[in-house]
Amino acid sequence: MRKAVKVLIIDDDSDIREVIKTFLEADGYSVNVANDGSDAFKQLRDGRRPALIFLDLMMPRMDGEQFLKELRKSEFAKTPVVILSGYGVAKEKADQLGAVSCLMKPVEIDDLLNTVRRFAPLPALGKNTPNHPE
Repeated sequence: MRKAVKVLIIDDDSDIREVIKTFLEADGYSVNVANDGSDAFKQLRDGRRPALIFLDLMMPRMDGEQFLKELRKSEFAKTPVVILSGYGVAKEKADQLGAVSCLMKPVEIDDLLNTVRRFAPLPALGKNTPNHPE
C-alpha cells in the first residue's frame, strides 16, 4: 500500500470544501479541511503537515492573503499553495504572494486533479501491493 499524500483545503464554503475533498480522496489523497486561515494554522501546529494547500482568498477571521503571508514566515514556509478563488484578480494576487498556481472558481475537476498531481504526486504503486498484483 502506498503512503497517503496529505492535502489541506482552506475555504469558508463548506460545500466547496466537501466536493473537493470527495474528489481528492477518490483519487487517493488524504484530505483535511479548514474553514479559514486561523483554523488551518491550528491544524498545522497540531502536526498535520500537508504536501499541498488549496487556499481561498476571501474568508472571515484570517483571509487567504493574511494566511499566506503568515505561512511564509513560519516553519511551513516551503509548503506549496494553490490559490482557489472566484476573486477577479486572484491570479495576480497568487503571483504576488508566491503561490505555485491559481485555480478559478468554479473549478473544473480535471484542472483540480491535474494541479494536485503536479504539485503533490502520489507515490507509484509497487509490486505486491493490493492494487498492483504481480
